[in-house]
Amino acid sequence: MPKAPLVHGFWTCATIAAFVLGSHYFPGAITGRQDVANTSISGGSAKSTALRGERNSGTGQTPLHGNSSALSGPEKGNLLRHPVGALTAQEILALGKTFKANSNPIERRLAFSRLLEGLTSENGLLIRAQIEHLSENSSEFREFHYAWGALAGEAAVLHGKDTAKQDMASTFAGWASADPTAAMTWYEGARKLEGLDHNSLKWGALFGLAHANPGTALEFVLRRGGQDKNTLKRMTHVVTSEVLRGSPPAEAAAWVEAIADDRLRAFSREHLAGKFVKDDPEFAAEWAAALNEQPGGERVVAQVSRDWANRDPQATIQWLESLPTSEGRTEGFGSAFRSWASRDPQAAGNYLNDMPRSPERDSALGGFASRIMHEDPVTAISWAEAIADPGHREEALIKAGRHYFRHQNQAAAEWLTGSGLSEEAQQRIRSRD
Repeated sequence: MPKAPLVHGFWTCATIAAFVLGSHYFPGAITGRQDVANTSISGGSAKSTALRGERNSGTGQTPLHGNSSALSGPEKGNLLRHPVGALTAQEILALGKTFKANSNPIERRLAFSRLLEGLTSENGLLIRAQIEHLSENSSEFREFHYAWGALAGEAAVLHGKDTAKQDMASTFAGWASADPTAAMTWYEGARKLEGLDHNSLKWGALFGLAHANPGTALEFVLRRGGQDKNTLKRMTHVVTSEVLRGSPPAEAAAWVEAIADDRLRAFSREHLAGKFVKDDPEFAAEWAAALNEQPGGERVVAQVSRDWANRDPQATIQWLESLPTSEGRTEGFGSAFRSWASRDPQAAGNYLNDMPRSPERDSALGGFASRIMHEDPVTAISWAEAIADPGHREEALIKAGRHYFRHQNQAAAEWLTGSGLSEEAQQRIRSRD
């Protein structure tokens, strides 16, 4: 019987820890990869340009992008394919006993690490029996299957077809990271087979390819991600996370800007914005400012403004005021004041009162009102009424008014009668759609 499909976002949230294995326990699986350099992806087709330079082994610097055609697992410096030393059955059973029964967590971890070190394609089933008791969501369970998939490929993946626990995604991720060419050739054929958890295979392929070559992973997103926006976004964020983990911020930003597909580039920028603001707000501001007047750059400015204002609203507003007039700057004020209203509505309101009339103030008023309407729709309506632009004012009032109607129907109806809004606007407020 096929396993039940994974819930949306399962691999994005619950399984990401599994792939810490590649950097902590098997660094060669990551550092031995060939990274991707100019990923040119557009429309319904995708292709990676040739590697622009050789790996600089002397400095430790690596070209960010790579040639997907150069990928082939066996010749990569992959520690998963070179175990420290194969274990005997007796040693496996002894280590398994320690892992399952020892009360010392360090001893258990050392036993598990030794099992991974001695893992081969031949002894994988016996070692799996030693971790069978684990929850499918435990890091050790997923790490083992990742390592086993990297070593045993198809045999390890197909073993998951008949198991009760969800292990196919981790196993296939390991195979796709170690030998993406063979894994994806198998995957294309397996997509037609019944009895496989195809959703697990898809997410496993994505994680594994992201470890091997982020550009190839993005090509996979375009081919197999489907049309659902949220799925495409989650898949793109997985790939961008891998690029961020292995590259300095400036290189990660350059990699994202080389994505030709507008949707994926926008999703990647979104992911970068949150990470950059968290780690280095000044760099985030510099990066967003450079995109301010470019197509789609307004979304970057708005997101950096939102995330930065959660931490330092005054610095965010000062930065926005330094930007040239643009759609991004205007949207940024709305995002910043929405966040500032969550943090300190009194201070944000005082600042708004001192702002001169401008498109930026209108945007800030709209953002402020959209946040406080959850706690106080009446006050939110008062702020929205201060917006100078008629179209912007009406939209802000509709948004706050609908919230008012949902929570205080009679009072909202009385307000609406004397609001002066058009009949169409009033109808939209009354509507629950």
